[in-house]
Amino acid sequence: MSIHPTRRRLGAGALAAGLLVLGPATAFALAGVPVSPRAELNQANDVDGLDVMLERDVPPSGTETRLVGLEDDGAALWAYCVQFFEPLNYDEPQMVEVPWNEYPDPDSPFHENRDEIHWILQNSYPVLDLNEVETAAGGEFNDGLSVEEAIGGTQAAIWLLSDELPLNVAYMEAGSESEQDAAALYTYLTGEANVGIGDQPEPELSLTPASLSGEAGTVIGPFEVSTTADVVDVTADLPEGVELVDSEGTTLPAQITDGSTFSVDVPADAAAGGGSFELTAEASLSAGRLFIAADYDKHKSQSLILAHSDEVEVSVEGTVDWTAEPAETPTPTPSETPSESPTPTPSDTPSETPTPTPSDTPSETPSESPTPSPSETPDEELPDTGASPTLLLAVGLGLVAAAAFLLRRRFAGAAE
Repeated sequence: MSIHPTRRRLGAGALAAGLLVLGPATAFALAGVPVSPRAELNQANDVDGLDVMLERDVPPSGTETRLVGLEDDGAALWAYCVQFFEPLNYDEPQMVEVPWNEYPDPDSPFHENRDEIHWILQNSYPVLDLNEVETAAGGEFNDGLSVEEAIGGTQAAIWLLSDELPLNVAYMEAGSESEQDAAALYTYLTGEANVGIGDQPEPELSLTPASLSGEAGTVIGPFEVSTTADVVDVTADLPEGVELVDSEGTTLPAQITDGSTFSVDVPADAAAGGGSFELTAEASLSAGRLFIAADYDKHKSQSLILAHSDEVEVSVEGTVDWTAEPAETPTPTPSETPSESPTPTPSDTPSETPTPTPSDTPSETPSESPTPSPSETPDEELPDTGASPTLLLAVGLGLVAAAAFLLRRRFAGAAE
């Protein structure tokens, strides 16, 4: 079948699907949340399919089909086109996976028919090999089904559902054997056998929580693993003596599964510090994953849907830290309490002050004694234990005055 040059250019730009390259090095991990896989358009990886005649085409000009290549770390995935009227933008080649409900055209039939589109992907090439497709479709093919015929018939079936563009079956059935085979596959994929398949979970590996803190001498945890992978590999970067343990307290094995829990056992003599551990797994990236332009609002490009399943690497990292166990403070030994000195008991009767006897020999006149300043009155009165101090002072002063008087008289008599 001949193809008009203008139609060929339109097909190469607007109608292609692509190889999605998301090899094992593609990782999903940020604080335990999966990151959408990315891919980059690469025409060198294109795989041509059979040209098909859509009802919108004017014979003999038909529409090309192909798997358009993308590149990321060298591993290839295949995809079909699900947005006929939007050309691939090779100037902005970055693609990113999104959920089906984020298909960029809100009015597209894709939203209504995505389960049926998914069924086509799961029941045709390349998810199934060519022999499996032939058997499922009833084996009505000329000399078997070729790769080009399988791509052409499958892409045409998808366009019917994603863009409401039916194949001109009568024209194809009247054409070459390859066109007849592509038409037969199209009829099978869009017929009663297609009961639809819902969206599949994306590859996932998460850790809850992503980080914990604790104290030396305790078991810090638990951390819980959630994944779509069959097994998860565990590697740890922890100080000597610190180890990962399972829920029973035994050393964690190198491989765990979905729903596993583990903790970090920190010995009591460990210094303050921390460590990390990484979980990695090979998870299935299922056919039917939707890829759109990474910056679709600013740089539109044709949307693609993953055409087969492949394993991709998913990973997540967790961290833990701890403080040193507090040192025990020794309890001080109490010293012996010294015995209290006995408080002297004042006598009930104060001793009387002896009255001095005047001497016959006169002595020098004594200097007057300074009057003592009264002491401050204490807050509480002392108990009355005898004669008043004031009275004693008065008696003493009187005696001194009498002695002075006698001495004067004696001096006066001697003078006469």
